[in-house]
Amino acid sequence: MNVLENKITFPEWKLMENGISSEQLSIVADFIQSGEKLTYGKNIKKFEKAWSKWQGCKYSVFVNSGSSANLLAVNAIQPYHKKSLWVSQACTWSTTISPIILRGDSLQLCDVNLENFGPDLENLELIFKTQSPQYLFLVHLLGFNCYSNELQELCDRYNVEILEDCCEAHGASYNNKKVGNFGKISTFSFYYGHHMTTIEGGMVCTNDESLYERLLLLRSHGLMRELPSTMQEKYKDLEVDENFTFLLPGFNVRSTEINAVLGLEQLKDLDARIKIRNDNFNQFCDLIDKSKYECSFDMEGISNFCFPILRKDGNMNDIKKILKENNIHVRPIIAGNLYEHPFIKNVNMKRYDKNCSYINDCGLYVGNNHMINSVMVKGLCKMLEGI
Repeated sequence: MNVLENKITFPEWKLMENGISSEQLSIVADFIQSGEKLTYGKNIKKFEKAWSKWQGCKYSVFVNSGSSANLLAVNAIQPYHKKSLWVSQACTWSTTISPIILRGDSLQLCDVNLENFGPDLENLELIFKTQSPQYLFLVHLLGFNCYSNELQELCDRYNVEILEDCCEAHGASYNNKKVGNFGKISTFSFYYGHHMTTIEGGMVCTNDESLYERLLLLRSHGLMRELPSTMQEKYKDLEVDENFTFLLPGFNVRSTEINAVLGLEQLKDLDARIKIRNDNFNQFCDLIDKSKYECSFDMEGISNFCFPILRKDGNMNDIKKILKENNIHVRPIIAGNLYEHPFIKNVNMKRYDKNCSYINDCGLYVGNNHMINSVMVKGLCKMLEGI
């Protein structure tokens, strides 16, 4: 970046720079050339164990994407023939709620707050009180922690089970406990643009052994042989064939040994990369012009994903134009307002989206990652100040 006579120019500022080092690529290449089995095998189990240790949970199941992780979570939490009502935020990614819709379950979206993009608790209680949902799929958006004691008290009072989508929030925490450990099941994504990558990949985590069993079955066709031998014993009287006994309807969302080998290497760098992201975001919040841009963010336990830019006066046209002219890539804040998207139009629910509409119309984000530095953050804030 150059700053000359108040003119700011950037090299191309991508949403995400390549997070895979040449050393990691060499390790993966050597593994591929080793002639070892490349489909599901020992490295996946090793990666699952390492992730569980880092995350602080009992069980982890590696799958081929964060979206597949959500698919398994929704289908594992209840038998496939039962129908329930779910709640999630109206500002989130489509595949948080798509498995709910595809199951034929009912869905109600709630509005978000502007401090951490979690559920607006007043709106959430209204939904709990008037609609009696069974599940809240809580999404920790943009690396913010969205869990709180107040949220848990609401869920306890109205008998609502929490699941957590942590796909953008690896390492975020509440009271020094990592997100993903508050709900019955949690999900993570290792997509290219996230805190760490397995190119494509995701993880489902739980501390519940019975859910772990269902997750293993759902991941791999519903096959009994995919379970540990100790879990298989209780199904012996149901066995059709030792290789092909299908205990329940399942999918095939397994990942590969290649992705797991990369995941093991990426995990070594994760804490350091989270620190870089958080340092960048803290500087962004210090320097951003608070008279023009929202910045009342709840920073407790953050593991930042990006720089959210929310214009207070609602004028986004100049911002988009100038950022584009300066080679800075932008995206909506997640999906903006899900109520506006075609796939949601046939879902029968009430509309709660005051803040989500504002986010949709007056918000965007710029990427943050381990390659962003202090000079770039200063330049971005200076540019935004002048618009």
